[in-house]
Amino acid sequence: MSIQTKDFVDVAARARKLGCRVPTGIALLPGNFSTAANSVEFRYHPATPYIRSAWQTVNLHDEGPSGTGVGDSGSGVRTPIPSPQPPAPSASALVPLAVFFGAGLLGGPAWCLVVALGMVSRMLALDPRCASPREVVFDVVVERPGGNGHDCIEYEGDAVGIVALASNVRRIWAGNMNREGTRV
Repeated sequence: MSIQTKDFVDVAARARKLGCRVPTGIALLPGNFSTAANSVEFRYHPATPYIRSAWQTVNLHDEGPSGTGVGDSGSGVRTPIPSPQPPAPSASALVPLAVFFGAGLLGGPAWCLVVALGMVSRMLALDPRCASPREVVFDVVVERPGGNGHDCIEYEGDAVGIVALASNVRRIWAGNMNREGTRV
């Protein structure tokens, strides 16, 4: 198992630059969000639509970017986001599954973080269409409170270990995490 924490691009600025919806709570990001030249190049992990569906069963709504703005009509009424494109067949490696947790979640129910990660873990561990449960590559992008940037927790390991990343997310929100992903 490997866990590293690194700086990540400003998610809101990047989404605006790409003409996408800006997430504030929980979102499934394309695995290449920080490097895509435009939203047409977005590549999502194959598990993305299954995780999105699982989240909806417990009233968690994916605020992830969509190149067309579909999913947020601006009227407060949420419309479905189309299923993401699978990774390009020519891709040399599978894009990581990437989940964003915005500082906006700090004011919401505490269960959201653990339930969201638990559902990701379950989908990757049990669904044979998604990935090998022992060789998961997973990124957690966390917005630091007060507009102090974003961190990315890069996880490689068993799908079951994903739920434990909730403590890393909480430490980032509390300002108690260094670049190596350990407590300070």
